[in-house]
Amino acid sequence: MHPSKPSILSRRSAGFTLLEVLVVLAIIGGLMSIATFTSSSNPAQEETEQFARQLTVLLEAYREDAVFQNVDFGVAMDLQELMLLSYLDVNSQQVRAMDGKEQAKVAKNPWQPHNSGPLKKELQAPETIEFRLLIEEQEIDFDELLEEDSGPKPALLFLSSDEYTPFVLELSHRQDNSFIVRLRGDGFSPLYTEVERYED
Repeated sequence: MHPSKPSILSRRSAGFTLLEVLVVLAIIGGLMSIATFTSSSNPAQEETEQFARQLTVLLEAYREDAVFQNVDFGVAMDLQELMLLSYLDVNSQQVRAMDGKEQAKVAKNPWQPHNSGPLKKELQAPETIEFRLLIEEQEIDFDELLEEDSGPKPALLFLSSDEYTPFVLELSHRQDNSFIVRLRGDGFSPLYTEVERYED
């Protein structure tokens, strides 16, 4: 009696054919395209949420680096841009090494643009997105914090003690008022975002 040869089915069970792999890849690609289509059904909201995520990462980096470097950071803002500031002690060695004009500037406003280290110093929002900052439920007037003589003052503080200004930053889109994205921080916990949609 001759030993039976392995059947075609038993040989095929050892692995996947190229056709099977291609079919699986096609299915995964189809599912991904559906997910992409769903998430981009409102391009204005998607753009705003994406910028909110970018902003969250940046502000969390400021918070962590303030603790790591033992430096107090401030964030100056207007309707579409933010800039990183750091606090300079008038009596510090760094300020004493400056010329008289620079020392006088620091004496007027100890919050000066932060120029050292790898942190991103500025962030410009897309032209279609603008900010609205609320602290203790009061809207901040950015113009009051922007002085030509002594430079900008911080709207938000990220301190070396790992505390920061509790705030709500509202991001709106100029081309679509059906939603608003809020970036929130309570002063101690990680920042988080939420989206509020308005019915037509």
